[in-house]
Amino acid sequence: MELLRFFPLVVLVLILGALAYTLLVRQEIVPEGFATLLYRKGRFVRVLTPGAHRMWRPGHTTQQVDMRERSVTVPGQEVLSQEQVGLKVSVAARFAVAAPELALHRVQNYLEALYLAVQLALREEVARHPLEELVAGRVDLGQRMRERVAEQARAFGLSVEAVEVKDVMLPADLRRAFAEALKARKESQARLEKARGESAALRHLSNAARMVDQNPSLLNLRMLQTLEGASTTSGHTFVLGVGPELTPLARRPPAGGTPVPPTETDEPEPA
Repeated sequence: MELLRFFPLVVLVLILGALAYTLLVRQEIVPEGFATLLYRKGRFVRVLTPGAHRMWRPGHTTQQVDMRERSVTVPGQEVLSQEQVGLKVSVAARFAVAAPELALHRVQNYLEALYLAVQLALREEVARHPLEELVAGRVDLGQRMRERVAEQARAFGLSVEAVEVKDVMLPADLRRAFAEALKARKESQARLEKARGESAALRHLSNAARMVDQNPSLLNLRMLQTLEGASTTSGHTFVLGVGPELTPLARRPPAGGTPVPPTETDEPEPA
């Protein structure tokens, strides 16, 4: 009976305790890919990782930060090359927040700070190289800019994964000049290749003439190869006129005599 008399009081205490717990303690759930900064009376306490966290309500506040990889685009910046030629370059940078406490506490807006760092790096890198190297792609602007921007962004808690040049836009007159220069270069290369081919052909002909001069029977073999190739074509008659000194079909004159003309049987037959 004594226990039953105190039962309503126990229930009341439990209800009041649950109500006090609800009012004083709250649960903070941090989703995957985010981080939450915990503050007590305006002072930073710690970073809450993904999961469920309980904290006192009075005097505690939180701020969530996106830790996923993102990109920022710097479109169409007017920059000058080493020759003081103006061109437009657009750049994209991929980054992620590595230290959320630095990203929120060191700068007012880390996106604007990164944007400015990419702009300045683009101007400095383009100004160090001639226009021809930039247009031809012989300079890896993205890698050079990433090295420069990553060091600055690390100071305010960002990790720069890559910086890529999206487009290089030239004025119309420069585009025409580059097109004409490229055409002239291609034509020059074609003429050079043609001259090399002609020189090689002349060398081969010179070597062949030297071999025939040293061994005249090679000319007879060449004639037989020509006849063999021509015999595959039907319906044509081939007449070969060769001197007696080039063909074994002619009768050789005796020593000190006159050449003997070939007989009727020695004349070539139609193919």
